[in-house]
Amino acid sequence: MNERDRRKAKRKREKRIFAASLCVLICLVTVAVIAGIYISRKQDGGKIFDSATEKTENGAVFSATERTENETAFTGTDNGKAETDNRQTDTDNGQAQTENGQAETDNGQNETDSDTVQTNSISADITARNAIVVEADSGLVLYQKDSKAQIAPASTAKMITALTALDVCPEEEEITVGAEIKMMNEDSSRAWLEQGDIMTVRQLLIALMLPSGNDAAYALSVHTGRKIAGDSSLAEEQAVGVFMDAANKKARALGAKNSNFVAPDGYDAEGQYTTASDLAVLAKACLAHSCIAKIVASNISYEKWVSDREVTYYNTNALLNPDSAYYYPEAIGIKTGTSDLAGASLVSAAVINGKTYISVVMGAETDDSRFQDSITIYDAIKSL
Repeated sequence: MNERDRRKAKRKREKRIFAASLCVLICLVTVAVIAGIYISRKQDGGKIFDSATEKTENGAVFSATERTENETAFTGTDNGKAETDNRQTDTDNGQAQTENGQAETDNGQNETDSDTVQTNSISADITARNAIVVEADSGLVLYQKDSKAQIAPASTAKMITALTALDVCPEEEEITVGAEIKMMNEDSSRAWLEQGDIMTVRQLLIALMLPSGNDAAYALSVHTGRKIAGDSSLAEEQAVGVFMDAANKKARALGAKNSNFVAPDGYDAEGQYTTASDLAVLAKACLAHSCIAKIVASNISYEKWVSDREVTYYNTNALLNPDSAYYYPEAIGIKTGTSDLAGASLVSAAVINGKTYISVVMGAETDDSRFQDSITIYDAIKSL
């Protein structure tokens, strides 16, 4: 082979080597590109999954919070989860909130429904069969004794009578007393109203709450019931029925869900019952109403009615009477009650160290012991 042939053969070998090297290089680049795409897609897929998870969790928390704060229907999250999943998420979130000690806000459900003492517990040796002690602002229960047992309300029912009347009637609206005052029982406590007396709603509330007038309860309930029905000629018994329907709706709306009131004066009646816990709920509502709060905190009241009759009433709550052995300067109300079924009872309130406390003692041994029980409770709070 001459020199020329050798050079040609060399060039052919170099071309083959170059072509082979180029193929190898192309293969390596192709493999690298494919590997890069695979890794990139895998990483991107992980990011998409994490993002979806975060969106689901945030959506669930937002929806549960929205429902709690606004009490609106649970409508689901943006990621399209089924309504049942949303309800489960909401439940789980609610459980977490409970475990973290956050208060529940179930449509006004009052915290006094607790079966056990919640905090700052006190010890009190009292004669009352049923009792509960609540810090009004926080709703914390300091003491309870069969607070959810069904009991007769007696005149403590006049709290819901007052609250219901003021939902419909302005304080200075005038009312003429009629034959409805004859509906009360003969042995009732009374304000000694007479047919034809004319007074304002506020003055009638004084007659209801201070001397615990059952006649005032019927005058208020008939007037208010007729007003609710829009029929001033409605018979007395029908008007009372309309009023009591409204009173029970009012009680449930406030959170007193284990009560049923039959008579506006609270006189013992079949099917009428409440609980100490529910009475604490009604007491708190009374304290929140400026008109009622002012009335129940008064030991004595002098008024001249629209019909020119002058009256002076004394509160049946001995805690407010400076001349009583049971006078308690911190007391600010609220309502006594006595009946065969209820026994001697007192729903009271007192301001101690800047905080308002509600005490409910029902079924005490005597009229005096209901006041002593209440003092025992308040003294125990002072010792905290």
